[in-house]
Parts: sequence; C-alpha cells; structure tokens
Amino acid sequence: MMMLLVLMLQSLTDKGFGTLGAGIAFGLAALGAGIAISGAGAAAVAAVGEHPDKPEIRTFALIMVALGEAVAIYGIVMAILIMSSS
Repeated sequence: MMMLLVLMLQSLTDKGFGTLGAGIAFGLAALGAGIAISGAGAAAVAAVGEHPDKPEIRTFALIMVALGEAVAIYGIVMAILIMSSS
C-alpha cells in the first residue's frame, strides 16, 4: 500500500499537484462548513423552538447558518483559483 502511494506521488506533475491541492482545499472547506452548519443549525432550531413568536431570532439563526455555508463557498473559490493557476 505504501509503495503504491510512493509511485503515485512520483508520477505527479505540477498539474497533478495543483489538482490534488484543489481537491484537498475544497474537501476540507466542505468538512468545516458541514461542522459549522451542524452546530449553528441545531442551535437555530432550538432557539426558534423556544421562542417561536420572535422573528428576530429566526433572522439571526438564518444569518449564522449562512455564515457557515460561506466557508464552503470560499473553499470552492480557492479550488478554482488553484486549478486556474496550475
């Protein structure tokens, strides 16, 4: 298994490393966004469930979830930039 990994890394060119970097960048950004959305989404549902009559809580919760989603958008922008430069 280790030998296969060494052979794969030796055969990568600059374009290959760029593709690998773009994949890692987007994968980690998507993982971080998923973790952020799971925490913010759970808290948002709990807050709205406790106070359904206050619309400002719903708005604040939506903003928090959207900020977590922005992490994935930044990740895909970085992946596109990496792919275009290599």
